[in-house]
Amino acid sequence: MTATKVDPVQAKPAKPARTKPPVLLTAVGRQRTGKTVFLNALTETVTRQGGDVEVWNTDHLNVSHSISHFHPNAKKPATGNLKEQKSWLEQQIEGMVKRQKDVILDIGGGWTAFHEIINSTPLVPQLSKLGIKVVVVYMLGTELADADYLQDLQEKRRFLPGHSIIVMNRGLLPLGYTNNSHFDKIRQTPAVMNATVDVSDEDGGIYFLPELDGMDEITDRRMSYADFIDDKNVEGHPPSGLFDRMRAEVWFHRSFPEFLAQIDPSLLPDMPKDLPVPKDFE
Repeated sequence: MTATKVDPVQAKPAKPARTKPPVLLTAVGRQRTGKTVFLNALTETVTRQGGDVEVWNTDHLNVSHSISHFHPNAKKPATGNLKEQKSWLEQQIEGMVKRQKDVILDIGGGWTAFHEIINSTPLVPQLSKLGIKVVVVYMLGTELADADYLQDLQEKRRFLPGHSIIVMNRGLLPLGYTNNSHFDKIRQTPAVMNATVDVSDEDGGIYFLPELDGMDEITDRRMSYADFIDDKNVEGHPPSGLFDRMRAEVWFHRSFPEFLAQIDPSLLPDMPKDLPVPKDFE
């Protein structure tokens, strides 16, 4: 009996069908508010859940903890020049429209090429017509200066990106504080209240990113959460601690999925396998 030849192209497993329109998601905020930590964890989660997401990196200031260290396939412009970055981003967005893929964009802090594009063009409504959502995550800590940054974007810069999410980073709570009430002052600022005025969900568009004691043990090693949890060694670093690995496992497999589950899934990149189920460690 003659064996049937199989077309190698047909033999490849088909990519999971998209379950929703593409999302262009980025995080904005002052330096060191946890933007890259959030985007990195989200990217790893989406990938593990079968998502096909592109990572773009225009943050040239964050060298040590650049998202490109954690996701080597991240695309980035050659320079940090604002005009050149703007041109590069425009080309990437044109390609996104054709490819219909989710994008996670790390723009860094301050006024960026992404802000410039949204302010100078009708990008958000145009992409909406093409079935692509622009989602901006405002990363805030407990300092009122974080709200000042948001207020400046709203009032002076007229930065109005469309879909927005407010994330309060519990990792920035002062030592000894554990209660979310420490965020009350910043939650009551006009900037934060204006950012959530049109939000109808029960959380008011404000979510609390769980803290991880020892996050720097992962970021300094430039490791994925999965590799750190699996105790993989990194040249130039001592072996990780057992308790650091256990805390990371609880954070990445339970706390972070619980956090994501609170957010409207249409504002997140597509995950064909659905959101990860928070792991029960009991």
